[in-house]
Amino acid sequence: MVLGGVAAIGAIFGNPFVTGFVLLEFAAMGALPAMILIPAFVALAAGYLVQIGVGPLTGLGTHSLAVDGLASYTQVRVIDLVGALAIAVAAAAVALLARGVGVRVVVLARRYAVVALVATAVITSALALLVRSSSDASIDAVMFSGQEGMAEILTLTSVSTVLLVVVAKLIAYGFALGSGFRGGPIFPAVFLGVATATVLTLVFPSLSLTAMVVVGIAASTAAALKLPFTSALLALLIVAGAGMDIAPFAIIGAVVGLIVRLALDRTGLLEVPSREPAHQP
Repeated sequence: MVLGGVAAIGAIFGNPFVTGFVLLEFAAMGALPAMILIPAFVALAAGYLVQIGVGPLTGLGTHSLAVDGLASYTQVRVIDLVGALAIAVAAAAVALLARGVGVRVVVLARRYAVVALVATAVITSALALLVRSSSDASIDAVMFSGQEGMAEILTLTSVSTVLLVVVAKLIAYGFALGSGFRGGPIFPAVFLGVATATVLTLVFPSLSLTAMVVVGIAASTAAALKLPFTSALLALLIVAGAGMDIAPFAIIGAVVGLIVRLALDRTGLLEVPSREPAHQP
């Protein structure tokens, strides 16, 4: 069952090595037995073969996580390195705000599970309709994981529109995390990173959108998952078409995102409240 789940996750990412990095980081933290790594690696290979096919047998097909519409980045600039620090902090903060919303919602969900699920569906739908009626953005940016909406967000040129999408997605993502009405925490965090980078590059157009998107993805994902190596690799793969000069920005984003998360963890604001013990009659 575990190995099947690993193969399925690999199919979602479209690349077995991202999932492999996730497993390695979990093992390094002691959250996963080291003995499962090799079987899981084999399961990832088998799952990928099912996708791409073997010989005359046609596979089920793969999908790419790449963000279209980004220019190549061929020379690292000092201004981009400075901007990367600010955008990494901002993207991490946005992802952690969503987690903070989720922490508050989980308290309601424990007592009123059905109410929390219904409330999440209603709020998410309302936010999606608000975004659609108030801007040029589609409801996909709010309603779903955000994987399909990353390319769209890059085409928006209004700061207020992108900000509206960020706030709506943040709230919807937080409610989904807390209520249990979710499919996974990664792609919404990636979307928030892309959207945050887009906002700040619209405000400061001298910054490279390509480099800042890499920073935003790595920072928001590292803040959400506390997996910096996986986050950096994921950001690099998503924007791989821009060239390898973006690699330092992926590392900067992942490290800053992790630092922001660890600093906030020390305050206890993101800690999920423990369940209240049942009262004995």
